[in-house]
Amino acid sequence: MKKSLLTLITVLLVLTGYPQLNNSWIDHSKTYYKFKVARDTMCRIPQPVLAAAGLGSVPAQNFQLWRNGNEVRLYTSVATGILGAGDYIEFWGEMNDGKPDKSLYRNPDYQVNDKFSLSTDTVVYFLTVNSAGANLRYLASPNNVA
Repeated sequence: MKKSLLTLITVLLVLTGYPQLNNSWIDHSKTYYKFKVARDTMCRIPQPVLAAAGLGSVPAQNFQLWRNGNEVRLYTSVATGILGAGDYIEFWGEMNDGKPDKSLYRNPDYQVNDKFSLSTDTVVYFLTVNSAGANLRYLASPNNVA
């Protein structure tokens, strides 16, 4: 009796717990294209790579990029419209840091350094299409040094 009661309580705790702890940013109606970055670097995704993934006819203003549940600002070589053969998406990619590890500590103050992850230096980025707009962008502006 005690064993079955303990099993029932455990199952209820698991089902009512946090099965998607950090995945609340995911919109399940969209397709996400996953890729990894292992160091701080400027990342460029050329149009032929996007076309090979089936994204060749997506307007530039509809691309959206995610890292650790936060939208990442990106730059497209054309502001609007379909990307041409020489066009690209560009963004500053950062290696994994220890900020998501903070929830692993009983007391978050026990984390000595949040610059490096406990598990890996590789972070995962997710590219998706969001036609609703309001996607984060870098804008080209003239560099007037006068």
